[in-house]
Amino acid sequence: MTIIATLGAYAGLGLLALMAATPLLVELDQRFPVARRAKAAERERRMPAGLASA
Repeated sequence: MTIIATLGAYAGLGLLALMAATPLLVELDQRFPVARRAKAAERERRMPAGLASA
């Protein structure tokens, strides 16, 4: 196998592994949201509609 074919095979296997792990990653993201994102959402919720910047 050439170097390009070997790299392509590894990239394909990596892509398949990522596709297989995607449902698990989405589940974990929904179950344990990142604290920064949760805090930013809370800040947006507290801001009055008249003060929100466009």
